[in-house]
Amino acid sequence: MSSIQREARGVEPRLQGIIDAIRLWVSGVFRALGPILMRSLPIGLRATKWFASSPGDWTGWLFHWTCVVLGIPFCYMIATAVLTPQLFVPPIDAPQSLVKRGYTEEFLAKRVTASMDEIGRKATVSIPHEVITGNDSQPEIQVPGQELSYTSTVYFLKKVVQRPDVAVRVGITEDGDSYVAHVQVEGGSFDHREGTVKAASRDDIDAFIHDIGVEAMRLAEPNMLASYLFSAVEKTGCDRDKCDFRQVERIYDEVLKLPVPEQAEWALAGKGLILITQAHWKSAEEQSREALAMHEHSAILRTNLAVALEQQQQYDEALAEFRASAASKSRTAETLRLWGDALIHTGHPEQALKRFAEAARMRPDFTDNLHDWGEALVKLGHYDDAIKKLSRAAALNPDLAPSYIEWGRALEGKGDLRGAAYKYAQAADLDPHNQSARDFLAAVKAKETQGAGDAGKATANARPTILDNVINVSAVPAELE
Repeated sequence: MSSIQREARGVEPRLQGIIDAIRLWVSGVFRALGPILMRSLPIGLRATKWFASSPGDWTGWLFHWTCVVLGIPFCYMIATAVLTPQLFVPPIDAPQSLVKRGYTEEFLAKRVTASMDEIGRKATVSIPHEVITGNDSQPEIQVPGQELSYTSTVYFLKKVVQRPDVAVRVGITEDGDSYVAHVQVEGGSFDHREGTVKAASRDDIDAFIHDIGVEAMRLAEPNMLASYLFSAVEKTGCDRDKCDFRQVERIYDEVLKLPVPEQAEWALAGKGLILITQAHWKSAEEQSREALAMHEHSAILRTNLAVALEQQQQYDEALAEFRASAASKSRTAETLRLWGDALIHTGHPEQALKRFAEAARMRPDFTDNLHDWGEALVKLGHYDDAIKKLSRAAALNPDLAPSYIEWGRALEGKGDLRGAAYKYAQAADLDPHNQSARDFLAAVKAKETQGAGDAGKATANARPTILDNVINVSAVPAELE
């Protein structure tokens, strides 16, 4: 018997065993499922007969179930829209002299909305507000055969649950050699507030549109505008005790005179933040405690108190206030961000990461939170994750110089000195008053120079060694001879 035949005889029993095992498994499955299949078969046959012989019955059934399936996403869209108050600008009445230049009613509304949205995105504090959307953002879905549409249904339900949208109505008229915009708010906390904006000239329409957006935010979302202006003052690089926050304070004082208690809470918080920024820690603590006496469940006021206590090195009491503010129903992403920021300062970056993650779930595109999250990751040496957060923050707010600094630190931690220098230079260009950006840039350039010098020395030292070896090798035979 050849070796091949012996191998074939050895394979046959093993193969037969596998086949037998598969056969036993299949027969076992059929024995287990057979009774179930036999009971189900008549039902399946009757269902097939019903579908085939009674098209009138099953088509009606199919139509109703199709309506149910399609109605689920429609109801979800309506529920989401009803529960999300929106701030929008309807088409703006404009004179023909503007329309002829391409500034149509819809185009002007979109431009004003874009200006308002920019203010909202660059506000320092994440203040609860209506979602700023365009007038054409809602789909118009008409139910066939019915006097019912998506927009009319949403509008009716918003009235029922008392969560109406806020409209900023603008009308532009000619005024001699210029234009005047009349702005009025309809709905929301600041219903019926009015204001006017006059253009500097007929030529600079872009500046005029921006000013209309600012006025619209002053009337409809004054606390958010104040937060935006607060950030603009900080970017000037002024000393703490010399920053001019008078315009911001005027907006807060104006809000406090109005019968809007939920907005007054945020105005008081804003005034406390100014005291904190100016390093008046004790005054900020007193102001926060007085405000909490009127708004005891306010998360943002308690957060201000926690920050003031932290700056006075009362860390245990500060962290207790942060925990209390985070447990409040009125907590925001800013509440969690500031708690995380305090945990970084007190040497708990790991715990800070959890707070930043919670804040991100509440407000994914909150640039300050992304920045602080990246800063904590840099401290922990998680450079790649830090770069993801910081690059996202810089994409959302390209003017945020501190994000470029932390981005540079992450690159420096990875050993990319050239990339780090580039990020530090970007930060210095964005904020010429930022001393940290200049210091980091100078330090990383010194490292680059030192590294280049060390490499040159190593190369210079290596060359004589090689030559010496060559000389020695040629000298050995001469000496032996």
